[in-house]
Amino acid sequence: MKVIKDEDLLYLHYQIEKSEVKQKKLEDLLKEESKKSKKIKTSNKILGFLSLIFFISTVFLTSNMFFFKVSETDSVQKKSIIEKELIVVKEELEALKNKKINIEEIKNLYLYRKLIDKDTVYSVQVKALNSKGISSISNKYTNTLVYNDTSYYKMSLGIFETLNEAQDFRKLLINSGFDKRIFVISYKDGKRLKIENYQ
Repeated sequence: MKVIKDEDLLYLHYQIEKSEVKQKKLEDLLKEESKKSKKIKTSNKILGFLSLIFFISTVFLTSNMFFFKVSETDSVQKKSIIEKELIVVKEELEALKNKKINIEEIKNLYLYRKLIDKDTVYSVQVKALNSKGISSISNKYTNTLVYNDTSYYKMSLGIFETLNEAQDFRKLLINSGFDKRIFVISYKDGKRLKIENYQ
């Protein structure tokens, strides 16, 4: 009987482990290739199905073109229907453009309101009203501010980032017929600060 040396035994053991690692790698590679093969088969089936649908619809459309001839009166009627539909689509497009303009106005309103809440802004106070007269005035108007202190509501027009812009607007209002006693006020964080000097 032949005796196996320890070195030979270790070498054989090493070779077995090496073969097992190779076998594991090959099994993993086989699994990956199998998954890829399944994906390719699935995509081929989908592509075949879509090709079949495309072919059937092409045959259907072609047969309709050859077998169903439309008379001239029918084509004129269809043309008038299409023209009417085109007019309706144009009107809807115009309505959408108008809605876009309205959305822009709303966006500007919110931008103005954010400006009022953050920075110092200037406005021209034009009126002081008691609480009964305030119901007709709303914050939905972009360039109108209503401030309440004591028993009066004070209404101002315009929202400006600089004092010069507000003073120019005050002059424009006076030239348009407003009372000369209107004045520029400043707001910060949504609260009235002070009456600004006349220019």
